[in-house]
Amino acid sequence: MIDRPQVLTDLAAVEAVLPEWRALAATSACSPLEAPDWLLPLARRYLATDAVRFLAWRLDGELVGVAPMSLLTSGPAPRRLRQLALWGSVGPRMRGLVDIVAREDARSEVLASLIDWLGGDRDWDLIRLLRPQAGSSTPATLRAAAADRGWTYAGYANLRSTTYQLDLPDSIAGWEKHLRPKTRATARREARRYAEALGGELVAALPAAEVDTGLDAVERLLTERWRESEVYFSADPGFRPLVHEAVPALVAEGQAWISVIRDGGEIRACLVSVAQNGYAMALLVAATNAEEYRAYSPGKHVFNIGIGEAVRRGCHTYDFLWVGGYKESFWHATPRHLESAMIGRGLVGKTLARLLARREGGAVDSVPTVNT
Repeated sequence: MIDRPQVLTDLAAVEAVLPEWRALAATSACSPLEAPDWLLPLARRYLATDAVRFLAWRLDGELVGVAPMSLLTSGPAPRRLRQLALWGSVGPRMRGLVDIVAREDARSEVLASLIDWLGGDRDWDLIRLLRPQAGSSTPATLRAAAADRGWTYAGYANLRSTTYQLDLPDSIAGWEKHLRPKTRATARREARRYAEALGGELVAALPAAEVDTGLDAVERLLTERWRESEVYFSADPGFRPLVHEAVPALVAEGQAWISVIRDGGEIRACLVSVAQNGYAMALLVAATNAEEYRAYSPGKHVFNIGIGEAVRRGCHTYDFLWVGGYKESFWHATPRHLESAMIGRGLVGKTLARLLARREGGAVDSVPTVNT
């Protein structure tokens, strides 16, 4: 039987268990955004003023489960709203795909222990559950607990509730056959012409020394393409230092890579991919919109080599994230539903759970059909 959770209440204490957390996530995470080297820098920048509630479960001394959370308070004193949120469900625009991480053989015990802790702790009114990985048992567990304990489980769905994922082959040979023969021939011809005309090269993974250069290129290309409507760097001053800390750390752990299309010393397309426990994801992507590069399809090529690198690294899933279009038509990605909910207790929490779920665009106390 697993021990009762240890509740860490400051970031220094979390940093002390970082090596164990990394080892657990590397074998048990179900999303790249559950990587400790993404979540801990995020918490430092976006949650530093909130109370840490990092739950850690052990079995015979070994770390088998974690729930990295913070307690957010808002509203006027003396009765402020108290909201428990997993790290990664608030903060930068790249939110969601976070969950309790637990060793598979201990997951049911960890979730049961979490429910007991939530039932005994009187420090929260609301829990935010934001798009855990498709197939996660956490939403059903919380929904059942809400029914049993008199809480409100207000499920909702919006544009970002559908993610687009590729199930990857187990070899590069398999990946090279992922597109139809005519499309593959066109891609080879474009790459050859790009090399011949401009001395262009396709780099599947930049060396560690060039990671910051790649991140700067993403920012530049996004800004050039979207101008004042660019939503990652320009709208959030904390995002640039986050990615410049987290991505190099993930690259050092073998859990991220930056794929580029470049010529003349200039990067024309850039894809930042992150991975954890075989799940890979496009964290950031940008490509030039200059007319002279359209004939070479740099955006499609950077995805092709970036996903190929995921296959080489043994990943089984690649996530394009939200909004379909070419993700379905060109890459044949599968739309999968990610369930979100507000869970409330007490008069304040129950009322706000319903209101916030409606504001997010979903139906209260409903369970959307899962598309797998």
